[in-house]
Amino acid sequence: MEQTIQSSQSAPNKMGTQPINKLMLSMGVPMIISMVLQAVYNIVDSAFVSNMATGGESALNALTLAFPVQVLMVSFGIGTGVGVNALISRSLGEKNHEQANKTAGNGLFLCAII
Repeated sequence: MEQTIQSSQSAPNKMGTQPINKLMLSMGVPMIISMVLQAVYNIVDSAFVSNMATGGESALNALTLAFPVQVLMVSFGIGTGVGVNALISRSLGEKNHEQANKTAGNGLFLCAII
């Protein structure tokens, strides 16, 4: 068991060894695809709602007003997740497991609130 843990820890960190362009493609493209799909979801919703026989215009107005709120909620969730992840990683790097546990607990609480 110790041997597998030790060998996985000695693997080179791709953030420090791979070229920047390759890292940007491998890590940035999935995020871009996610944001595009989120926007396409709203466009498809709008297309279906606008074709409603009765109340289509009001429903389309409601969707248009709700989309920025939806994006704001998603951005709060992602921002909180990134911040909690960074703080946990930092605490684990410092071997401060108590701080990492507290941060994880607070992150779960914030997740439930958001």
